[in-house]
Amino acid sequence: MGSAVGEFWDASALRVSVETTGLQGGDAGHGGMAEVEIRFLTGDSFEMTDGETAQKVVLKVAGDSEIATLAAALEWAGSQLKQLSGAHTVPVQPPS
Repeated sequence: MGSAVGEFWDASALRVSVETTGLQGGDAGHGGMAEVEIRFLTGDSFEMTDGETAQKVVLKVAGDSEIATLAAALEWAGSQLKQLSGAHTVPVQPPS
């Protein structure tokens, strides 16, 4: 099992936690799991599809393909968001 935590500070701040059992050789029944938690450290919040707000969102998948696909999708989304919005890079910092 592996885990990592990073914080991103600018005018707002996020803590991102990643936990995984790693690839286990198959689908969810083989035990492969990954979880990504993104939490605001400031007063900001995520807008949910039901109109509510939340301080954190959690993405959890099970299975080797699902882990690899989620990792690729998050990399792509981050790259596209920076490119399309003109956002600057915010360095990762160790958790406080």
